[in-house]
Amino acid sequence: MTAMTKSADEKREAQAAAGAFADRLRADLLAGNYRPGEWLKQVDLESTYNVNRFEVRIALSELAARRLLDHSPNRGYRVANPTGREREELYEVRTIVEIAAAKTAALRATPVDVEQFEELVTEFDRNVQAGNLAGLPALNGRLHDAFYAMCGNSLLSTQIKELRERGIPGRSGTWDAMAGLHASNSDHLAMLELLRRRDAEGLAHIVYRHLNRWREFSKPSPE
Repeated sequence: MTAMTKSADEKREAQAAAGAFADRLRADLLAGNYRPGEWLKQVDLESTYNVNRFEVRIALSELAARRLLDHSPNRGYRVANPTGREREELYEVRTIVEIAAAKTAALRATPVDVEQFEELVTEFDRNVQAGNLAGLPALNGRLHDAFYAMCGNSLLSTQIKELRERGIPGRSGTWDAMAGLHASNSDHLAMLELLRRRDAEGLAHIVYRHLNRWREFSKPSPE
C-alpha cells in the first residue's frame, strides 16, 4: 500500500468515525440528554464519548448545519433553543410540507407500505397501553419516517425528518402530559385507518391536528 493510498484510507476511516459520533450525539440530543441552550465543551465530549478532537469538530459542525446546535464564533456550540417565533415559523413550514406529503402518501402507498406502517402503529399503541414509555420517542421517529416515505419522494421525506428533528430541542415534549401521549397515539391510529381508505383529505386533517398538538400539551423552555 502506498503512502498516498494509506493516507486516503485513513481519511475515509476518520470521516466514518466522525459520522458515527455525530449520529450518537444527535441521538442523545433528540433524547433530551442535554438541556436547551447548554454549552458543549469539546474536551468533555472527547472524554464522554471516547473520541478525538477531529471527530468532535466534524460532528459539531454537522449538527449545527442541521440546526440542532447553535454555533457562536469564538465561544463554541450549544444546544439549540429556538425562540417562540422561530418555533411558530418552523411549524408553519412543517404543516405545509407534511400535509402535502400526507395527501401524496394516501395515493401512492402500496399494500406492503400500509402493512409496515400498521406494525409500527400497533407497536406504539401496545407500548402506550402498557405504560412502556422509554423507547417511544425513537419508535415515534421510525413511525413518522415510514409514513412520509410512502409519499414516494425521498427528498421531501428527508426534508420532513430534518424539520421534525429541529423542533425537538428547546421545549418540553407533547408527551409531558399523559393526555398528550394518548392524543398522539389516537392520531396515529386515525392516520392508519384513513390511509387504508385512501382518504387524502381526511388524512391531511389528522396530520394538521397531530402537528399542532404541541400548542395544547407542551410549551417552549424559558428563553
